[in-house]
Amino acid sequence: LGRVRRVGGGRKKLADTDPGLIPALLALVEPDVRGDPMSPLRWTTKSTRNLAEQLTRAGHRVGADTVGDLLRGEGFSLQGNAKV
Repeated sequence: LGRVRRVGGGRKKLADTDPGLIPALLALVEPDVRGDPMSPLRWTTKSTRNLAEQLTRAGHRVGADTVGDLLRGEGFSLQGNAKV
């Protein structure tokens, strides 16, 4: 009653199964980090699709939605480029 799966069942998080994923993602994003250094809010203008493609080429199979979730988990906000 109530539970369908056993405790601990189901697919594990990608960040848990691939420990090098988050450092590789941060290494890709770090040169283009934007935001006030005194503020906890950081953002990047790189698209999640391009980041996912670069990570896949580096050997980390990951999708764009997962990249967005990982960036939000690291305190990033996704911002688009604004026309001036």
